[in-house]
Amino acid sequence: MSSARRSTPPPAATAALTNAVPARRRGPHVGPLRITPARVFLAVALLGGLGFLAYSIFFRDALQVPLMATGFAICGIVFGIAAFMAVGGVLSAGRAGHDARAFFTSLVGGLLALGAMLCLAAAVIMGLIWSGTGTT
Repeated sequence: MSSARRSTPPPAATAALTNAVPARRRGPHVGPLRITPARVFLAVALLGGLGFLAYSIFFRDALQVPLMATGFAICGIVFGIAAFMAVGGVLSAGRAGHDARAFFTSLVGGLLALGAMLCLAAAVIMGLIWSGTGTT
């Protein structure tokens, strides 16, 4: 018996590799992420909300505070919807037996929910600031 390792796999493993058909991905993808209408809508809404928030921060005028409240509210709503979409991703990954994907999707979903709560709290605070600045 020799201690040399084989350089080729056994015939049974070779047959299993040649008969395996890789699963085809359907639809357009960006890396591992599938492009769906909901994801495109959320990306556009998030970019719009962040742009609106940046505009309200950098350009000073009389309506700066309510504009900031609106920008924070838009971002909070987008983050909240994305967090609920992450719940669906966790459920589908868990049913498929992809434990690592389910774990990391739940981690990202929790961070999205935290971001949603922070943005909505900032929107409420900005609304309270605006309502308290009126003259009586």
